[in-house]
Amino acid sequence: MINARPITFQQALKKNLKRALTFWAPLSVIFTGLGTLLGFYTLSTYATAIGRPDVMAAALEAKSALIPWLATVIGMLAVYILILVSTTVLFGLTVSLFNDVPSLQPKLVSILLLPVWVGIVALLWQIFEGPRLSDGEKLLWVLLLLGLALGSMLARTTFRLAVDTCATMAGPGNAKSWPLRCWFMLMLSLLLVSTVLSAIFPASLILKAYIGEDTPDAITRLMLISMFAACITLLPVVIFYVSRADLFKRLTLVLAAVLGSGGMIISISPGGSAALVYSAAFVMNARAPAESRFLLTKTYATEDFDTRVWGNVETLRGQPVVSAFPLFSFGDVLLLCPTSLIKTQRKEWPEQSAYCALTQSGNAIRVPKKLKPVTPPQTTP
Repeated sequence: MINARPITFQQALKKNLKRALTFWAPLSVIFTGLGTLLGFYTLSTYATAIGRPDVMAAALEAKSALIPWLATVIGMLAVYILILVSTTVLFGLTVSLFNDVPSLQPKLVSILLLPVWVGIVALLWQIFEGPRLSDGEKLLWVLLLLGLALGSMLARTTFRLAVDTCATMAGPGNAKSWPLRCWFMLMLSLLLVSTVLSAIFPASLILKAYIGEDTPDAITRLMLISMFAACITLLPVVIFYVSRADLFKRLTLVLAAVLGSGGMIISISPGGSAALVYSAAFVMNARAPAESRFLLTKTYATEDFDTRVWGNVETLRGQPVVSAFPLFSFGDVLLLCPTSLIKTQRKEWPEQSAYCALTQSGNAIRVPKKLKPVTPPQTTP
């Protein structure tokens, strides 16, 4: 029996696009529902992060504002995932050095994976709990670990054969050239070191999202989460080179692995979801830490504002004028906070947001800024 010719990437793409168009109606309903749930979840996460879950009831009525909010959150999620998969990209470039021996790449992935994992674990342990080292000591340890890694890999016959073949393909006129092999190993070493060092990026995102106390248990927990996050980002490369499916299916699996690993890292990271939506709120101007003067036409009176927090509250046509900035602006919902809190950190908002005033966008009119009166210079007699 003659084996069927494997389907090309273009054919697989065209086939799946036709399949998607056939079931577009139910798929659109499913995606719309999932998008709505994601929008409500992220809004709830942001409201909880700032300590004002009471804004959610009014925000749910502004469904038209949900689309730009969801687009902003997805954009920030894409940025976070791109930072997280920097390790994936560098490890993929490392394995791609052996593209001249595609039949050996599945085995080479497993050979390269172990030293990279060991290097990532050692690096993050050093950062979180290891002893303080000078720059010279750090360089010495890097060279020592790199030498051990290269030695362990060169002890494998498959790896030596792959290096010889790739070096030979790079210089077919000089197949036994040791400089070519040394140059190939140098490039491989640089990519391996870069892959290990890139583990700092997911660790930095995890540390930035954390707003708890710096206890020994918390540091150990963050270290383990960072190790897991950096190691799991190598999974898409393993799937791509180990899987025997066609190119379209492998790329689909890689994309699913990237999204799945990114979502898993953000979900297990303490404060990861809150940090994501907090940044999205700033990008969308739902949180705009810039001072403005607002005339509140309804609900509030001048005596409702504590001058120790709000500063000097003026009265214009019987209505209060406050200096404030929006902490939550979604649809017609507006949460104004005093400018004395403009530098408040995310971890402090659950306590400080109680001083903020909840109103509607139509009831808060921006008042033009006034110039301060110029004091005439005093003349001496």
